[in-house]
Amino acid sequence: MWLFLVTEVLFFGGVLCAYTAYRIWYPKEFEAGSTALNPLIATINTFLLLSSSFTITLAIRSAYKGEHAGLRLWLVATIVLGTVFLCFKAREYYGDYEEGLVPSQQKTLVDTVDESGKPILKEVSVFAVNLKHVLEEKEGKAKAISDKMTWNERERVQIFFMFYYSMTGLHVLHMIVGLGLLVWQLILAQMGFFRPTERYIYIEVMSLYWHFVDLVWIFLFPLLYMAGIHSVEHLHF
Repeated sequence: MWLFLVTEVLFFGGVLCAYTAYRIWYPKEFEAGSTALNPLIATINTFLLLSSSFTITLAIRSAYKGEHAGLRLWLVATIVLGTVFLCFKAREYYGDYEEGLVPSQQKTLVDTVDESGKPILKEVSVFAVNLKHVLEEKEGKAKAISDKMTWNERERVQIFFMFYYSMTGLHVLHMIVGLGLLVWQLILAQMGFFRPTERYIYIEVMSLYWHFVDLVWIFLFPLLYMAGIHSVEHLHF
């Protein structure tokens, strides 16, 4: 398991390095992209994952002490917390889709002005238009960020969202795998597999993977959601 997690660190490490490089190149675009995200759901999901790390640790303790009812209870609690995380994440994805914050090649015409101030029609991506609307709805500093951006800069915010969907998507995939393993261990617990207390090590090894998934989210949360400007008014479902 430790060797497997080393390969996972290398995998996610490469993605994080690429994210860091692009964020240095396009700081304004990444700030705008982060501002458009939903920080409330991300904060709730962070609490859920930290709680699940606690419950799986209690499952290890129960298995070590031979408390089989407690083992099943804490495995179920971990599964429930992980499932609720995925439900909130699905709600967040749906909200992003409704707002049109999905990278796209679709184009539309907008009224703007050229360098001399002359009114012109400019072809821009639908994504850029949707981003402008989302930031303007947030008002305050979020709207100020949008007002200072050119249409080309709004177009480049798609780079941020490509990282956002790929990084969180990979994390969701690892969550699904982890939940599958937890369900399998719950079935084994129901069958009495863990009655020899020495077999607690199976739960402990599984917890290493689960803690790693939680740790990845601890990195994703500030990188994706705290790179922009948020206020209490932005907290919504």
